[in-house]
Amino acid sequence: MTSRPQFGDGRPSVAVVAYTEYPWDPRVRREAEALAEAGYVVHVIAVRPSSGPSPTHLNGVHIHEVPLATRRGSKARYVYQYGVFLAMSTAVLARLHRRSALDLVHVHSLPDFQVLAAIPVKLQGVPILLDLHEAMPEILAARFRLGPHSLWVRVASLVEAACARFSDHVIVANDAIRRTIVSRGIPAGKVTTVYNASDPAASVPTGDQVRRELGLPEGRYLVHAGGINPERDLETLLAALARLPSQADLQLVVAGEGESAYKEGLVELSNRLGIRDRVHFVGRMSRERSLALMSLAELGVVTLEANPLTHLAWPTRVPEFVQLGKLLIVPRLKFLRETLGEGARYYAPGDPDSLSREISAALGRDAARDATVTEAEQVIRRFDWSHMRDLLLRVVRALEGSHVG
Repeated sequence: MTSRPQFGDGRPSVAVVAYTEYPWDPRVRREAEALAEAGYVVHVIAVRPSSGPSPTHLNGVHIHEVPLATRRGSKARYVYQYGVFLAMSTAVLARLHRRSALDLVHVHSLPDFQVLAAIPVKLQGVPILLDLHEAMPEILAARFRLGPHSLWVRVASLVEAACARFSDHVIVANDAIRRTIVSRGIPAGKVTTVYNASDPAASVPTGDQVRRELGLPEGRYLVHAGGINPERDLETLLAALARLPSQADLQLVVAGEGESAYKEGLVELSNRLGIRDRVHFVGRMSRERSLALMSLAELGVVTLEANPLTHLAWPTRVPEFVQLGKLLIVPRLKFLRETLGEGARYYAPGDPDSLSREISAALGRDAARDATVTEAEQVIRRFDWSHMRDLLLRVVRALEGSHVG
């Protein structure tokens, strides 16, 4: 539902700055809408989606999109895109502050140095909240196969620390990231964890309805709904599916968007493995339709490659699958194993034999499976969105109260 909040109506104003396609980013959108529901006038400055401009108002949030096409690429490509967005968002942020004095600027990373867009308004006393979805040094190490002592990683660590100190408070997406940045010298009292959590969507179609709309055949499904990129390690999932000939009716649905070359490689791999007719690429979908599709899954399979970034990861698909009552099968990565404990089955990252064995063993429902699902539900309850929302609002209200402008 679209509403049109008004500028300058006496309510406190928050500007959210995020190098992302806002309608498709669950964390940024969930937090912005939570602020709007709590009575704030919320302006989001983001990248224009590749599919075209978003509505200027969405669920009580003003949206200001900059015309920048983004894609993965070389270090130079990232620097160019980040730099252009920084310049554009700085201008939009300054204009918003002139039109209606802001009470808070909430900057989402990546990149960390996006907080520099807020320098003009911070000089006027507006507090800055930095939201770290991931740790930038680990991102660089993972995507460019860099060692922990490489120049790029060391520079990223220095930038991360400087941006955290520049900000009035920092929120992070999980406790692994919190421990990591605190170990780099950021005061623990300045950092609050707000997990990627699952909250019930207001209106979710049925799984069968979405299946029919997509023209998918009847049968049993595994579902990937999210980014399509090397970090998701979908190659291992395809190879594991090919190793399950006795489960010939088991099919894989891949929903999401990514680099076309990577997706084409996955299609070619499914052809080589002889499972092309069992793999369905359905493109990017809304969160509601993705959840409906995930409800069809036999299991909550989440694949990731092992690298410095994924060892700190808490994918949104994890709580979503648990909320849907699915048995989790996840890679044996440090933070996932530490957090989920006995609430999941684990496979060796990058090992399709290990993954296929776990899938095959989990397909038969029994008491052990139910116990695992119950354990996961207890774990996820600690990260319930209502609790995470309260933490976010507590931080925002404290910073808003410190506004000296």
